[in-house]
Amino acid sequence: MSRITPARGAAVLAAAAVSAFAFSACSGGGGGGTGASGDPADASTLVIALDSDQAALGYDPLRYGSGQRMFFEGIYDSLFVLDEEGKVVPDLVTGFEYNADQTQLTLDLDTSATFADGSTVTADLVKQNLDFRGDPDLSAYSGFAAGGEQEIADVTVVDEDTVTLTFAAPQPGFEANLVQPAGAIVGPTGTADRSALDATPDGSGPLTVDEEATVKGNTYLLVKKDDSDAAADYPFDTYEFRPIVDPQARVNAAISGEVDLALIAADTQPQVESAGIGLVTNGGTVQNIVAFDKVGALGPQWADPRVYQALSMAIDRETYVEAVHPGEIPTANALPADSPGFLPELDEQYAYDPEGAEELLAEAGYPDGFGFEFTISQGSQRDLEALQPYWEAIGVDVTLKNAASTEELFAVVQTEPLGGPLPLTWTNPAGNVFGVLFGFANFHGAQNPEIQAAAGAYGAALGSGDEEAQATALEDMNRSIVDSGWLIPLFEQVAPWAYDTAKVAEPTFPGAEVFPILATLQPAS
Repeated sequence: MSRITPARGAAVLAAAAVSAFAFSACSGGGGGGTGASGDPADASTLVIALDSDQAALGYDPLRYGSGQRMFFEGIYDSLFVLDEEGKVVPDLVTGFEYNADQTQLTLDLDTSATFADGSTVTADLVKQNLDFRGDPDLSAYSGFAAGGEQEIADVTVVDEDTVTLTFAAPQPGFEANLVQPAGAIVGPTGTADRSALDATPDGSGPLTVDEEATVKGNTYLLVKKDDSDAAADYPFDTYEFRPIVDPQARVNAAISGEVDLALIAADTQPQVESAGIGLVTNGGTVQNIVAFDKVGALGPQWADPRVYQALSMAIDRETYVEAVHPGEIPTANALPADSPGFLPELDEQYAYDPEGAEELLAEAGYPDGFGFEFTISQGSQRDLEALQPYWEAIGVDVTLKNAASTEELFAVVQTEPLGGPLPLTWTNPAGNVFGVLFGFANFHGAQNPEIQAAAGAYGAALGSGDEEAQATALEDMNRSIVDSGWLIPLFEQVAPWAYDTAKVAEPTFPGAEVFPILATLQPAS
């Protein structure tokens, strides 16, 4: 959370003190906290190991997704943020209101947030930020652009601290799309020249990057701004982020004490437990094969949901997950198990059934199957090599092709029918539906009234606070996504974190998020 008002700050600290948070479970080291001398835990630098480079594309938050939230949330203030329970709450926004038909959202702004050049947040600056929504490099804005399912048709400055967003269609619950990263507000230097963000961030948050102590791709040191009152909400003096791509190296770093907190792979949890250090896990991220061609642009079979359903039923998820992702949870649900929209019957309907899959292919007009290419990366190779035989067993021949570059890997959304595995966390369902399914993964402009209706109903229920209607809409969304084949869920990914119990208290999570809120990470006590 990049800025915490005094009332919210107290709530964050109180929540962090509760060791048995509802969405977390701890095993392993326990205890800890102070040394034998009774001295307080070291709160100088918290060293965090993650599985990817958090600033590979520089310090423009709009070029990233939710996987970089924890890194950027201390640097950039956001219009809205997630609270400790995963709910969307205002941050830079002090109040907001929709018009009667929910085609306009008016935001009142906190104009005290200050940037490095001394300027503050204004309605005009918020407009300047959102007016970049047509920039293809800013993936966080992809759904807001012209023609997008969450299109912002216009941004109007009402006065110095008030701005109105006008939508191309009703957008109930749109505030959920204005959390990090899409809600991050870049300062005037960065908006005037976005290339300046390649080397230096321009945020109004209480933390900034120590450029002298940072080695790109190796270690990033975040330090507190001297003139920021909000810096007091961050209990450690500095925060060091280390990208350690190799899972074994990452768990070794946690066990040896080289890092204080590490996002580890599920199959390395037994090592952490044996070493007697802290272990806490959170679920909620579902890994999927994603359909890129939903209209038959690359072959008529890709317009038929039965083809995707056959590919799903051909997979023995239990065996695949045990072999490639031990410790994860096989699932045929698009939504995670703790979601109100989770449907156990989907796991039964799309259980391993190669004969049923062949029947579906025959009904669709492909009794002899077909072939296609699938571009893989180093990270996805094991998955696709494991899935390939299942599909070939029902007559679908898959040619795996190694991507020669990152650019080639991203281009497959236009040139191939399937991609992935793609991780989706469902804290913001509308973001996944409109930003992913109808966003970057919908190059060919497919429509699906069932998914759209369910997403719209969820947004309306969210706006009214009707939890029963929200659950019904999520169930409809889950079923329509899975039945359409737009996503072929594979497994729910648990997010295990190893931590030094003598240095840091048990982390808590905002709902089903993989990453804790940075400000809630507390020294051991």
